[in-house]
Amino acid sequence: MSCDCCAREKLPEQLLQKLSDVEQELNNTAKRIVKAASDPFSGVIRFLEDRPENTSLHGYFVDRALIETFGSRDQVPGLIRALASHVREVIRQSNVISIVNEHPTAERWGQYVIKQKEQMRFEIGMDKGFLVLKNIKGLFGIEHGVELPLECITVKPPKLVVTANMGLLKPQKIFDI
Repeated sequence: MSCDCCAREKLPEQLLQKLSDVEQELNNTAKRIVKAASDPFSGVIRFLEDRPENTSLHGYFVDRALIETFGSRDQVPGLIRALASHVREVIRQSNVISIVNEHPTAERWGQYVIKQKEQMRFEIGMDKGFLVLKNIKGLFGIEHGVELPLECITVKPPKLVVTANMGLLKPQKIFDI
């Protein structure tokens, strides 16, 4: 009689090793893309955009990649930390990034608060040679108690130009990356 109990015990160990290898490869790719970018924000967005289409990236891997890339959670730039907190999964479809959060979140970014719904999405594009996140859904900025939906984020290193949607008015704020 042949017993395969030893082979079954090795499977979880092999699976854990494979997952560890995939995580390490993901972290190395994230580091390489972020370091090659002109600024950290563009690097993180490029990393999300370079993922295979219609594939999901679990929130655990997003969190681990950010910590590995920047060294610690405190060194992750504020807006990236606000966007990446409490992520369940990230999905790329063409030039649209969809982020599913564990729950609605509100994170402080300097003197502002960035609020996310459970589902957030944005298109990635280029405008006059600058990276642009446009058609943003599910992301809000709060200043002095006023909550406005964010419409567009333009990356002009070393600045971010954030456009809010107030109907006909489109106020802009300029932030340091």
